[in-house]
Amino acid sequence: METKTNALRAELAARLSAMYADEVPKYGHLVDATNRINAEQGDGHRDQMRLGGERHGAVRVASFDEMSQIAKLFRAFGMEPVGYYDLRTSAKPIPVVSTAFRPITQAALDASPFRMFTSVLVADDERFFSPELTSEIERRSAERQLFPEGLDQLLDQSEAERDGKKLLDLAVEVFHLDPTPFENAWHEELDAVSPVASDIAAGRSTHLNHLTPRVVDIDALHQLMTNEGVEMIEHIQGPPKWSGPDVLLRQTSFRALDETRNVIDSDGSPGERTVRVRFGEVEQRGIALTPQGRAKVDNASGDPSALDDALAHNVEDLARAGDAYVRFAQTGTSHPNGLNEPWDLVEAGVLAVVPITYEDFLPASAAGIFASNLAHDGAEVGDNSVRLADAERLREAVGKLHDPYALYEAEQTASLQTT
Repeated sequence: METKTNALRAELAARLSAMYADEVPKYGHLVDATNRINAEQGDGHRDQMRLGGERHGAVRVASFDEMSQIAKLFRAFGMEPVGYYDLRTSAKPIPVVSTAFRPITQAALDASPFRMFTSVLVADDERFFSPELTSEIERRSAERQLFPEGLDQLLDQSEAERDGKKLLDLAVEVFHLDPTPFENAWHEELDAVSPVASDIAAGRSTHLNHLTPRVVDIDALHQLMTNEGVEMIEHIQGPPKWSGPDVLLRQTSFRALDETRNVIDSDGSPGERTVRVRFGEVEQRGIALTPQGRAKVDNASGDPSALDDALAHNVEDLARAGDAYVRFAQTGTSHPNGLNEPWDLVEAGVLAVVPITYEDFLPASAAGIFASNLAHDGAEVGDNSVRLADAERLREAVGKLHDPYALYEAEQTASLQTT
């Protein structure tokens, strides 16, 4: 069944990409530029076979009940919730908490590396919303319908019984932009708190905010798009470009577009307003770092020279220092007697070290991308401390939150058991 699920997930990514290119034509330009860079520089890349179809998307939902629905949908495509991200703790707090739905085995990732970064509005966070506004958001979100007719029943069927084509058709429909006019006054009330809140809760459903291809050289991509007249956000998010191998995740995007939406004014008459909520993101993925390695990157504070001093400059030394996750692979060299420790076998040429790709996200980068594409920052929030109760609410909504570090550690350990 895993092969069928992988194929469905690959087709979902491809169909959503085509849909988003139709809705946001500049996204097609981004994908074309990405493909050009990858064609020029991708030969020999460790994930070369994944690059063309690799995508991560972003959607936002209005309640933890809606998050449960989304988790049910993605589970049918072999995507599990991994990680917890609280974007309220960023320099410009955004009233959402998030997880990423993705495959969790290396085989599934190699077959179809599709992820969906999914955020839920924390409508009862009193730092952002008054009790009255919270009540109205909750009332309206309870009346929304994310799924088209028949999808929920289809998801309740066993995988063997489920019609894959129908599943794809209905799943893609979930993420189409709903053209139904929304109430202008309600949008403005939410927008005064946060443009993200209005994007999430002003309409009747969810939609894609971006769909991200993977590039091997994000600096070259950023420059190419700029040279071709596309306005990019100012800074590439994530670790700086440095003299060592790519680590973790670097992201950039073109600016969110001004889009005209139909609205209903307070007197009931039809009207229009401009919103800026959808953009084109691109990412460059590097090596998965351990918590120790992540701390060194964080402590470097975006300074390339500090990162040069903090981390080893090759994959093997990064792993030896306990800073990176790797797989150990047989080279075909005969095994000398008396050698059993992995690094002794690496020294003897029996095992090779293969970096594990970072498959997840960085809270500061996600918040930076969100904030760089907002029309304004929203209301001031004095206290942006972590609220641990919301992590538990998210766990309850999605069933389980996988620890990304545990997944990388398990992959490294499994590679030793098969060598």
